[in-house]
Amino acid sequence: MPKGNCALCHEFKELELSHIVPKFVIRYLKKTSFGAIRNMDNPNRIVQDGEKHYMLCGACEDLFSAYETKFANKFFYPYMIDSKKEFNYDQETYYFITSVSWRSLYLDILDFVKNHDAYGVDMNTLDNLIKKEKCMREYLLKKNSEIDGVENHIFFFDDLLDVEKSNAELRPHATFHRGIIIYTFFNKQLNSQATITNMMGIILFTLYSKGPEEYWENTEIHNGNGRIEARNQIVQSVCGNELTEILDLAKQKLDNISENQMSKIVDKVKADPDNFAKSKAYEDLMKDLNLDQS
Repeated sequence: MPKGNCALCHEFKELELSHIVPKFVIRYLKKTSFGAIRNMDNPNRIVQDGEKHYMLCGACEDLFSAYETKFANKFFYPYMIDSKKEFNYDQETYYFITSVSWRSLYLDILDFVKNHDAYGVDMNTLDNLIKKEKCMREYLLKKNSEIDGVENHIFFFDDLLDVEKSNAELRPHATFHRGIIIYTFFNKQLNSQATITNMMGIILFTLYSKGPEEYWENTEIHNGNGRIEARNQIVQSVCGNELTEILDLAKQKLDNISENQMSKIVDKVKADPDNFAKSKAYEDLMKDLNLDQS
């Protein structure tokens, strides 16, 4: 393992390969997939694991891992396997969401600084993101008990009954329920900045700056005890636009899949149609095909 400064504690130690989206999500996606999983940026490429970087030392990796296990057992598996809709949360849930978003924010800031012209990031936006990353890091190290100006939200992308025709063609169930993505985005005009993480339909939002017209209902995870339901959630925000952006991007990438790779997928289905019909991939495919397109 290479040595370097840990992104979290800043100590010079051996660095481990850290998953940006927690490993339990990738593991469940692989377990419930029919065949190989594919890279969203390049669907012609089969991948065995999620995005990883040498960024955390062993102690910090273990610190995050404990919270990941608790979230997986309390939220992720009950929602995915048992279709649970009501959840009690606590400070550990808030910590977990912060830890996931912080990983992406840390890496995205490095990218924004290096390629600021390509992203069009302005100095005010970058300055705020850097300040929020520092506050989150100190909270994660338990130097502070609160994070000023940061909100954590969970949005459950549940089954849709109807949708506009243009969005139905974007395969929303397959895209979100069978997908993993994480990134930080900003909108200068609306003064909105956030990190979004899709974990197979459990979508985390960490807001660093929120526009004046935004409205969130039954989504926020406070830094304490509370209750959240996977229904009756409302998001009126530029963050909601990002969900459409993800759908558009997924369709563009799928349209570019090669004939050779598409043929391999078709052959896989033909070789084992019974198991395909039992798979989560087929279930979400049928949900998309059966959408009432208004």
